[in-house]
Amino acid sequence: TIPEREKHIYIKEKGEDTTQFLPSAHVETIPGSLSERGCSYCGAKLVIGGVLKDTIQLIHGPVGCAYDTWHTKRYPSDNGNFQLKYVWSSDMKEQHVVFGGEKLLKKAMLEAFAEFPDIKRMMVYTTCSTALIGDDIKPVVKEVEKELGDVDIFTVECPGFAGVSQSKGHHVFNMGWMTDKVGTFEPEITSPYTINVIGDYNIQGDTFVMEKYMEKMGIQIIAHFTGNGTYDSLRGMHRAQLNVTNCARSAGYIANELKKKYGIPRIDVDTWGFDYAKEGLRKIGAFFGIEDRAEAVIAEEVAKY
Repeated sequence: TIPEREKHIYIKEKGEDTTQFLPSAHVETIPGSLSERGCSYCGAKLVIGGVLKDTIQLIHGPVGCAYDTWHTKRYPSDNGNFQLKYVWSSDMKEQHVVFGGEKLLKKAMLEAFAEFPDIKRMMVYTTCSTALIGDDIKPVVKEVEKELGDVDIFTVECPGFAGVSQSKGHHVFNMGWMTDKVGTFEPEITSPYTINVIGDYNIQGDTFVMEKYMEKMGIQIIAHFTGNGTYDSLRGMHRAQLNVTNCARSAGYIANELKKKYGIPRIDVDTWGFDYAKEGLRKIGAFFGIEDRAEAVIAEEVAKY
């Protein structure tokens, strides 16, 4: 074991109980080692951004940073799982680390849009390598947007070493999206009751279940942050009347910022399990004064079992 990494790793011997040998967690890891949890970049790309079903996720860095966060989580979508099938990388080599990778990044961005002409949205992530050499990705992004005209691109500047865990990536993504993108798209409103579902990543399809319940209650979901979500729907989050937060650790930041800037209230729910799901639906129903609809959904679902 590399000495600096010993505190993050424990090799179990025969007959030993692993609960007695927990590796350290809330301490800095050495860049390049994905040990007990993801790095900050991973928290932004793998947990949040990479879940979107209609967006090119371009990682500016060595190809390993892309591979590490590709096809490794159970985030399905209703468009053929586009987000699970592809990963994009600028594929930095040693020469680019020495001489700079901005030209390489622009080339990769243009190639990605050309290969997927129906996709007009992209997220670009820095990694340890590109942040350490000081590549400035925002001017490159603006060049590409100007050249292509009909694309929208979000930059995520959160290299792996930015914090002691992937939680730093959650925070950077949440705050960056709030600053740069929320309020730049107007969604079509089809219901008097509108919500954002925040911190739900459609793990094994739980977003689909939530959508079904909300549809039965007559509630429109403006945006899913980010399970089965779309880039533009997240730009319209300012039009919801209520933020329903599931995983507060990964997305509570944006719920709080939406409350500060737009006055949208936040309630926290847990949608896993009968009792928690009932409580969540009742909270949402009570907020809108449609408790009867919540009870009808609860009764229908419980009756199935």
